[in-house]
Amino acid sequence: MWFAEPGKINERIDFLGTHEICMYLVRGRHSMIVGGGMSYIAPALERQLSAIDVDAGDIRYLVITHSHFDHCGAVPYLKRRFPEAEVVASAYAAEVLQKPKVIDVIASANREKIAESGLDRELEDPGLDISGIDVDRIVGDGDALDLGQGIEAHIIEAPGHSRCSMAVYVPALKAMFPTDAAPCPLPDGKGLVLPSPQYDFTMYLESLRKLSEYDVEVCAFEHHGVLAGEQGRNALQRGLQRTERFKSYLVRQCEELGNIDAVAGKLASEIRRKNELPFLSLELQATIVMLSVRKILGS
Repeated sequence: MWFAEPGKINERIDFLGTHEICMYLVRGRHSMIVGGGMSYIAPALERQLSAIDVDAGDIRYLVITHSHFDHCGAVPYLKRRFPEAEVVASAYAAEVLQKPKVIDVIASANREKIAESGLDRELEDPGLDISGIDVDRIVGDGDALDLGQGIEAHIIEAPGHSRCSMAVYVPALKAMFPTDAAPCPLPDGKGLVLPSPQYDFTMYLESLRKLSEYDVEVCAFEHHGVLAGEQGRNALQRGLQRTERFKSYLVRQCEELGNIDAVAGKLASEIRRKNELPFLSLELQATIVMLSVRKILGS
């Protein structure tokens, strides 16, 4: 089953945000939000959180799964709405998010999306200008966040897409939140997007192999929704198979087309045609594709 739009996944998990930028509320005695999203989805988050009647004291943790601009832009809004919540991230993400140049890039990318969405006026009241993102609690592989009522969130370091990527697994719910450490569904749900090892392909592959060993019924991605039931059970294995085949495909394409630039250009065109990453500009998509192709063919 594919949950393409925000709503209730089960009695413990709510899908928040939008189809493109997904976040999740996980409930125990206390609650946590997984994923930091982008600032332009704040109006949607406000409506969703108000509709499910979440009090300021209910949220114990705000988990940033990695420090890319589309996974932490809504954190300042959420921290203001839930001031008692701890912002949780890996040590490297915490370090990166203290760098003024990184914050400038995150803020700029989020402002551009706000302007593109025509939400400038609607977003004035929440005060979403990103001047900094402070991490309150650093976690690493094997750490757990206790939400009470038997609900624990286990941290899994999953680098490769980024150096700081980490997944979250909730054993009691058989729920995996893999962030971009695994290929997410295509926007139409018909298959998975291409692998995106923007930091290191070998690490990406190792992380995906690790994640694919978990017992999963709900696989909740930060783009394009949730796969549950039979689709959720094999989502990570399918992502692993797609990733393992992808390098061989790129090698063949490089032999046929003659150079990496040509391969990346062809791949970028395919991605645009399938509209795999509609929240990214065409220029940024091309840059990401080139980076990923170089990481894979250079590994």
